[in-house]
Order: sequence, then C-alpha cells, then structure tokens
Amino acid sequence: MTVSEEQVTAGALAEPPAGPRRSILTRRGGPNDLLRSALPLVVVIIALSLFTNSHNASFLTGDNIDNILVQSAVLGILVVGQTFLIIGGEVDLSVGSMVSFTSVLGAWMYTHGWSPVVVAVMLLVVGTGVGLLWGLLVAHVGVPSFILTVGGLGFFSSLALILSQNRPISVASVLGDLGFATWLGLPALAVIFLAVCVVGAVVLHSTRFGRQVFAVGSSEQTAFLAGLPTKRITVTLFVVNGLLVGLAGIVQLARLSAGDPTSGAGLELSCIAAVVLGGAALTGGRGSMIGGLLGTLLFGVISASLVFLNIGGSWKDFVTGAVLIFAVTMAAASYKRGRRSTDTARTRRRLLSPATGNSTTRTPRR
Repeated sequence: MTVSEEQVTAGALAEPPAGPRRSILTRRGGPNDLLRSALPLVVVIIALSLFTNSHNASFLTGDNIDNILVQSAVLGILVVGQTFLIIGGEVDLSVGSMVSFTSVLGAWMYTHGWSPVVVAVMLLVVGTGVGLLWGLLVAHVGVPSFILTVGGLGFFSSLALILSQNRPISVASVLGDLGFATWLGLPALAVIFLAVCVVGAVVLHSTRFGRQVFAVGSSEQTAFLAGLPTKRITVTLFVVNGLLVGLAGIVQLARLSAGDPTSGAGLELSCIAAVVLGGAALTGGRGSMIGGLLGTLLFGVISASLVFLNIGGSWKDFVTGAVLIFAVTMAAASYKRGRRSTDTARTRRRLLSPATGNSTTRTPRR
C-alpha cells in the first residue's frame, strides 16, 4: 500500500497540539539526551583515572580526590552560572577576568582594614552588580552578550592589574579558615562547589524558572509569544551568573591566600568548554547541570593526571586539547545518533497513525 504525501501530512497533524504555553515550557532534553552526553565523559574520566593510577598508585586516593575537587571548585562554580546562560541562549566571556578582579579587590580591601566578612559580602555585591549591568544591556538595549562581555574581559583584566600594580597581593590570613577548613569530611571549598552544583541542578531541572530558561534558549520569540517575560529572564540569568562569579572570586582568594591579577586567565574558555562538553548547545535550549559538572571534573582529572604522570608543561596544552577533542567528538556523535533514531521513530509513528489510512487499530482509552 502506498502512502500519499497528503496522508502523511494528515497523520502528522492528527496529534493534538499541547498548546503554545505548555509546549514552550516543556521543550528540553530528556533522560536519553543526558545519558548520551554524560556517558562519554564518564568513560573518559574513569579511563584516564585508571591509566594514571596504573603509573602512580597515589592518584586514586582520598587526599588526591579531595585535591581535585578543591582545584576544580572555582571552575565548577563558574560552570554552573555559565550553564544557565548558555542554555538561555547567552554567554559571558568576562568571568575569568572578573574572578581575577574580585580576588584582587578582596585582597586590596583586606589590606586596607576591611573585615573578611565584609570583604566576602562586597565581592558578592560587585559580582551581582556587574551581572545586573550585563543583563540590562543585553535585554533592554540589545547589545550582543558575546561582544559586550569580550569588552568586559579586557576591562576587568586591566583593572585587576592596575589595582594590584601588576603583582599578587598576599593576604595569608584572610579567609584562611575557609581555604583550609573541613566540612562534612571534605574540604570546605569542595563542599561549596558541590553544594552550588546541587542547587543549580535543582533550580534548572525542577523549577518553573528552569523550564523558562530552556524555553527562552530554544526560541526567544516563541517564548515571548507564549507569554514568558523573556527580558526579565535574561536579566535574571546574568544576575545569577554574576553572583556565582563573586562567589568564585571568594573561593579563589581563599584557595590562594592572595589576590593574583592573572589567576582567572583562561577560565572563561575552560568554563564554556566544560559546559559544551556536558552536552549544552551554544545556540541555546539544550544542556544539563550534571553534564557541566562532569565536564568540570574532566578538566580537573586531566590537570591532576599531567602532574602525576610528570608530563612537562610544553605538553600540557597538547594533551589537554587531544583529550577534549576526543571527549567532545564522542559526545557529539552519540547525540547525533540518538537524534537520528528519535526522528526515525517519530516518522514511523506518524506513518502508521490511523489518519494515514492504515488498518492498524488502537486500543480505545478507558
């Protein structure tokens, strides 16, 4: 039996529409998408860890795992904020320079008599304020976030160098308890990092705001026509990201016990790479917090492995780039295969629906 083009069209239209508001709020990656993006990262992390441990048995120890979590804390906190932005269709390339600036600002404030608590609060306020400024300019003025934050990258990098006079500001006692404390059997900085990831995952995947973020990233115009406050959502995304950048600056200051004007260099690219490795699309509308966490851990494992394997600094970028290319290729191929199988299954269901004239009957609903 031959199915005509008109019958295929009728079968496709036979499915009852869910309504604009419902469909736009539920358009996000399902468990299968998460599995396809996360599984390759898990495989690479485990394989690289076992390989390194086979050459140095000290790698898979509790102390080293704690160290990897601490070393990944700043990047991981930034990845949470960047995941929200990228899924929402935006990006912030100034996060690395902002970490440098806020850590230098905190060190400068402490050396001028500010208390550690006030310093921490001020860094959160500064980060949130910059995020609010970026959000207002992007949402209400229409400035592209890519160009805007590239300008911010240069601005805050230079400001950090000027404020520190191009040298680290040592503050050995500032936030020292936080940098070396232990909470719940883990380093305090690692607990902060993991707590931020958990809260970010709950907000992104289990709240109405999270569904709105996916909707805006999928199609801002469609989300607006569905009645969503797209401008307010965009501003909120940048504010959340700014708050987390301020927190990352605090963690960086506590970890290094110094405000280093170059400590955030390159974090913006590593941050975006970790988010994309986790399955997010730079065009928006797709991604997960678990994937971003795995991307962050992959960076941490790579960095630690290079040290344990005594690989020279000249090979660091080569090995890091090779592993990242391999991981992202696996993730992209897995996602493409999954989408192809999903599209094939959807087409088959439409062809076999009653509207096509097929004699197959369905069990009536009760």
